[in-house]
Amino acid sequence: MTRVRLFVLATALATALAACGEPAAERTLPGGAPVRDTAALRTSALSAGGARADVAMRNPYADDALAVAEGRTLYNAMNCSGCHGGAGGGGIGPPLADADWIYGGQSENIVEAILKGRPNGMPAFGQRLPAAEAWKIAAYVATLHDPKADASRVGMPGR
Repeated sequence: MTRVRLFVLATALATALAACGEPAAERTLPGGAPVRDTAALRTSALSAGGARADVAMRNPYADDALAVAEGRTLYNAMNCSGCHGGAGGGGIGPPLADADWIYGGQSENIVEAILKGRPNGMPAFGQRLPAAEAWKIAAYVATLHDPKADASRVGMPGR
């Protein structure tokens, strides 16, 4: 009986060791892409230490006055003003006219917030709003920035 137990134990140990010996390059992610360095996988768009070092994506509508005007119309039509105020001064939602942005105030951050939503109140509009229209809203939101709003908040909590 001891030989059988020893044989079973040796077989189980050999199987376990064989499974552990699989090279990292042969493992794959759910999409089928190989895993090469698990330490390099980004699990969140958020990063410690301020803004990410990624190159900012330029809003294709930033210098298009007609698109900015359409963005203003969409801002009101999608009821952004209901939470963020008509001039972006805030209300139920955070102000958009200052430089204090939790998820980043770059156009690509704003578009992502519009399309995917944010925790604690910002709904996702991606199912109801094409990306091009979200970029137009972001172009309009960029025009709302008021440097005086930044200066008036100096010394307030969080500054």
